[in-house]
Amino acid sequence: MAMEDARQESYASYETWKGWDRLFEYTPDKADYFRGETSDLAIRDADVLEMGFGSGDLLQWLIDHGARVNGSEINPVLVRAAIDRGIPVVEAEIERISGLHPGRYDTIIALDVFEHFTLSEVAVRLEAAEILLKSGGKLLLRFPNAQSPFGLHPQCGDPTHLSGLSKSVFESLLVRRCLTIESYRASYRARGRGVSTVISRWLRYALRDLITKALNFTYATDIPYDPVVVIVLRKS
Repeated sequence: MAMEDARQESYASYETWKGWDRLFEYTPDKADYFRGETSDLAIRDADVLEMGFGSGDLLQWLIDHGARVNGSEINPVLVRAAIDRGIPVVEAEIERISGLHPGRYDTIIALDVFEHFTLSEVAVRLEAAEILLKSGGKLLLRFPNAQSPFGLHPQCGDPTHLSGLSKSVFESLLVRRCLTIESYRASYRARGRGVSTVISRWLRYALRDLITKALNFTYATDIPYDPVVVIVLRKS
């Protein structure tokens, strides 16, 4: 109980620290990102759970694009904001509800969430997500890239982050699970809007790709080196 109380305290005023002053709104740039990141997921007319919905921008985008949504969130301020908007909210500890709703969701999404868990909690929530997913359903996770030196900034910049995650970590946690890795990649690269933004992002992404190729050649690896990565797991 003391540990759980300490965790709740660490999230007190989290939304203020993150600068989430406009909840359940998204910019055109964010919309482009959400569209690209979820392109291989069931969204329209699908049952979707977003874990740790935070400011609610993705949750609102999902609603606007025809998903039947549930959200989960540990921060009571954000939970109240969702409920006030009529958005169904479920337990943040999804293992508490998984046995009651097996095969409920086509898609589960957790952006920048699983690094906030201990590895034992990651394992428990993977098992819960497996139960909650329909056969063929997918779980998308975005997290700081623990296999890249460039992942240190997003990983260490938030004091509530507890675990370093990578493809190999998930491979070890998925042994004897019915979840298989469908893809592991850098986070989707939105082009942006406006000529200067498009050009600057293109140059930045091209430089990242060049550095990635150099590092993979130098260290005989074959991994993305972007600071943030995405893994998609499919329930077989």
